[in-house]
Amino acid sequence: MSEETLLPLPVPPPPAPGRFVRIEYLDFQDAPEYREFRLRVCGSEGSTEFKVRIAIEEFGPGRLGLQDGPAICYEKLRQVVAQGETASPDVITIDATDLATYREAHTKVQKHRSWTPTPSPTPTVPVGLPRAPRTSFPRLPVAPVATRAAEPAFDEGQRVSHAVFGAGVTTSSTGGHTVVHFDQDGSKTFVTSMLKVDVLSAPHTWETDRRGKNRLCRTPAPRG
Repeated sequence: MSEETLLPLPVPPPPAPGRFVRIEYLDFQDAPEYREFRLRVCGSEGSTEFKVRIAIEEFGPGRLGLQDGPAICYEKLRQVVAQGETASPDVITIDATDLATYREAHTKVQKHRSWTPTPSPTPTVPVGLPRAPRTSFPRLPVAPVATRAAEPAFDEGQRVSHAVFGAGVTTSSTGGHTVVHFDQDGSKTFVTSMLKVDVLSAPHTWETDRRGKNRLCRTPAPRG
């Protein structure tokens, strides 16, 4: 006995009073000459199981796929029950007519959407007629690009505070770069235009000694 998980079968049209409500797929098994599918018809008066057979030779590349079996059995059983026929689980067999009807209903029609555009005719100039002269326009003067003013640099000896490295002292600021010696992380070089710090003191009021410690200058800078 083999079982597989398939998509739910479509719901049949509304039945007449007292007839079946839905058809459920259960499983299938292979025999030497056919593949037998088991389905259940559920109605208001209870449920009945049916077996529908399809010849093994009908399955394979270019013919029926494994998932086509439950679908075609469902269609056959729906027709049998809808017509009021009484069938035992061993007599419903899919014949050549059922297979042809199923293939016709499930064959995709290929749509050809190729389209070749018609080339537009190339305009020709009659012989002997003068061509229109080309109009030349004077070149407009190009405005000079304004040079960007040099960004102000930090002065040495300023106490600053960085959002990541904490407090430090500026030790140099030239060539677009500023060096800050931090209390905890030592010296780090920044691009001056991108350096974001809070200035805590005037220039030349702090210094870094030989041991790398930041301290107030012993000799205060002269006031201007």
